[in-house]
Amino acid sequence: MSETLKCINCKNERNREKNFYNARSGIYKELGKIPFCKACLISMVNYEDMSTIYRVLQQLDVMFDPLYWDKAKASKIDTFKRYMTMVNSLKQFEGTNWSNSKIPEPSKTVNNNSNEDSDVDNKHSNSKISPKELEDLKEKYGYGYPDDDYLLFEKKFLQLRPSFQLVTTMHEECLREYCVNKVYETLAKAKGDFKQAKDWASMAKDVAEAGKLKPSQMSKADLSQGLDGFGQLARMVEERKDIIPVLPKFISQPKDKPDVVLWCYLNYIRDLKGLPEADYKDIYNFYEERRADYEKQELDNDPSMREDN
Repeated sequence: MSETLKCINCKNERNREKNFYNARSGIYKELGKIPFCKACLISMVNYEDMSTIYRVLQQLDVMFDPLYWDKAKASKIDTFKRYMTMVNSLKQFEGTNWSNSKIPEPSKTVNNNSNEDSDVDNKHSNSKISPKELEDLKEKYGYGYPDDDYLLFEKKFLQLRPSFQLVTTMHEECLREYCVNKVYETLAKAKGDFKQAKDWASMAKDVAEAGKLKPSQMSKADLSQGLDGFGQLARMVEERKDIIPVLPKFISQPKDKPDVVLWCYLNYIRDLKGLPEADYKDIYNFYEERRADYEKQELDNDPSMREDN
């Protein structure tokens, strides 16, 4: 009996080899297959809107090459299906991923009477991000998205980042992809396209499970950033910053009950000897003298700490 795999979008069990594409993304590496059946992937793309093609290919970590896309369009079968067939069979795609994509620059037409062009120009002129910052975001989230969407990705990432302990770069990669999916899920809902929203939600859920981002998957150690006791907390604080000196810093007033007990005991001994009571600052000065004496001994015994070296 042939092995089957359950599509995470339509929830149907389908033949693993015939109905699923091979996985090229690290997220699905262990599975070996992209867990979206071929039929669902085709339903996610809109040939009138190339941005949908780019988005799906990026989620699959597949390179977009306009030369082979044009060849796929010239075939008699479905364009996306033909393109994915070439991806899984041609040597030109071996060792490539989405970062190797060759996204064509959109053609710019001069039309002074076009309100649409004016709106686009105004939209980009009002952008609050520099070209360098935009390029950094493209490096972070991948190329091919509309420029304005990168700000939404980054805003979502910064919002969610404090809630997760990203131990490895793979965990961070999963969070970035999760943010992209959630942003497009929200935009699809806002447009009333609930089918697209469902598709993006399914991809977000899959990435969250793969990256251990769901709250139900987190252990107590994850939620406490690996801490399960006061001892570990104290150790992490000391390792983080040198805020605790080697020797104690004494104060001129009693700090706690042991200080008060010691002060009372010393004055009791002094009273037995007929001596006047001592102020606590005298005890403090005694501590400071002993500390200075100890430090001097350490300097004398350690040649590396001497000034003449």
